[in-house]
Order: sequence, then C-alpha cells, then structure tokens
Amino acid sequence: MLTQVIRKIAPAYGYAQPSREEVYAELERTKFTPDIALLEEYEWQAVFVADELKKKFPKHELLGEDKRYCFPAFTQKSYHFWESNQPWEGAIPFECSQMHNNIVGWPPIAKIKGEVYLIRPQRFLELDRYKQNTVQYVRDRIRLVVPFRYVKKLSDLYGPEGDKFYHSVEQVLNAKTFTSEERTYIVRAWFYSGKPEYWNSIITAYDYGHVETFHSKNRRWCSEYYTIRRPLPKS
Repeated sequence: MLTQVIRKIAPAYGYAQPSREEVYAELERTKFTPDIALLEEYEWQAVFVADELKKKFPKHELLGEDKRYCFPAFTQKSYHFWESNQPWEGAIPFECSQMHNNIVGWPPIAKIKGEVYLIRPQRFLELDRYKQNTVQYVRDRIRLVVPFRYVKKLSDLYGPEGDKFYHSVEQVLNAKTFTSEERTYIVRAWFYSGKPEYWNSIITAYDYGHVETFHSKNRRWCSEYYTIRRPLPKS
C-alpha cells in the first residue's frame, strides 16, 4: 500500500535501473523488430505467407505451435515474384512500383496467392530475424482479397441480403444445397516483401527466375497470380 502511494509521487520508486548488458541484450533481441511494443498490444496478429513459411514447407514452424490457419488469400496489389535458381534460397516478392528493369526474363506482373495465419506477436521476433526485417525485407500490413461463396440448404431460398439463390424451378428440385457466385472480402495482414535497396544489386535474370504463375478464367479481378505449389528443399 505504501509502495503504491509513493509511486504516485515517484513512478520509478522500487524499480532497479537495468544494467548496460541488459540494455544491449534487449536491443539485440529486438534489432529486427523495432515495433514489438505495438505488436504486443494485441493477443494475435494476422500474417500472410506465400513462400517457405507455408504449410508443409521447410520454415513453417517459425509461425509457432499455436498458430491458427484462417484461409487462402490473394494480394490486392500486383508484384514481381523472383525465385532463385539455388534450391536453398527462398522466393522474393517486390511491389511493381519499386523495381524497374527491361531485362529479358523479368517476372510478370501478377497477384500472389498465399495463406493467412493468426500468430502470437512474440513470433515476429524470430520471423523478423529470419527475414532480416528492415535489412533484406520489409514487413508491412497489406490488403488481401479473400474469395468465398455462400453455401445454402434447399430451404434457404434467399441470401443474407435478400438475394435469390435459385433462379429456376429445376435448381430448386435438383439441388440439396446451392452455392452462390463467388464474392470477395478485403482483410489486412502482415507481409514480407523484398527491400529494393538490398536486392537491386543482387538479383539478375541469370541467377534468378520467377515463381510459377497460373491463370484464372472466371476471376476478373485476378487473371494471373503467383503461387508456390511444391515445398522448397530444406536448407
């Protein structure tokens, strides 16, 4: 009780000043995560992964044992997605506006498909160190497009907004469930993209290719996208 009263007058009362070694150790621990105090204001943080951090890929464990998978998603912006010819190196995405080069073999401009997870904020200490955040990569909150469909039972003739799911008698008679047209939802999550100041002098069309691209015929908002289907070899 007395301590609490004294701390109202002198907030530092009863606290020991950290040693120089403790300060240096803490600075080193948070070297690549300068915003750790802001991240820890929340119990969970959303992260979008599209490289070796995906499920069944070599570095997936960096997301932590208590991670929670949410859904697949696409970047709202378009990127160049480089991939090294060396099997132990990861893939490197760049925003299209950040790098300009007319070299033959320059990666196409496309969205990136990946996975969204909820992770504990403390996991960024290890993730940022692995990605060399602020040096090789930059971690930013980006907008993601999440496609989804409503699946309704036969008795549910109308959607949540009054939209009809069935447009003919045949659909009603022949379907036990009905799937609506694809819709999209925008979410935000953390994403690691390459830092041009670091990679501009390293990446060349001779040593790097690009991640495999795929085409979507039915999605006007995503005609072409990158995705890594096969796990990268463990380093």
